[in-house]
Amino acid sequence: MDFARRRTAARRPRLALCALLALLAALVGGSVGVLLMFAAFLLFVDAVVPVPGGTWNEAHEHFRRLQRQRRYAFRRRGLSPEPLEVLDDGGGWVALAERRDLGVLEIPLDSVQGTVEELKAVRFDSRFRPDRTAAEHWVRLWLAQTQGAVLPPISVYRVEGRHYVRDGHHRVSVARDLGAATIEAEVVDLKRRV
Repeated sequence: MDFARRRTAARRPRLALCALLALLAALVGGSVGVLLMFAAFLLFVDAVVPVPGGTWNEAHEHFRRLQRQRRYAFRRRGLSPEPLEVLDDGGGWVALAERRDLGVLEIPLDSVQGTVEELKAVRFDSRFRPDRTAAEHWVRLWLAQTQGAVLPPISVYRVEGRHYVRDGHHRVSVARDLGAATIEAEVVDLKRRV
């Protein structure tokens, strides 16, 4: 995954600095040399011992990157960001649809294309890039995901192979950012009554 490659690449400068400090410690000697060797040891441990998950800075940088992409899409189109498609579950054919609970399934993230909440259609664009109001919650979920926390499944309606989020918009956004191909979801299949 791209995240793991970046973490490995970030270790190289620390290991180089560690080697430089060890060389300086050997050249200087004495109590200053001991301090330099101790600093080199701490830097080596920091570079080699894996720390699970990402940091707050990484999470905020990922969120800012999504914000830039959303703004760029806004400028390129000259319109507001393309909103999520809304499936109104309070009226129309959906309110009368035949419902079948399929339980928790692994669904492709690309099939998640809309929402049942009009407010979420404004807060997330068609690629689930959040607006700035989502920052705190989004960052916490990103950190949880990178640290291996098991998050509850999202909740969706399935309509002809497409999925509409009932609960879990932020989790979808984070999963997309982390490059996941699938996500766990409680799926309710909707069929039009004839």
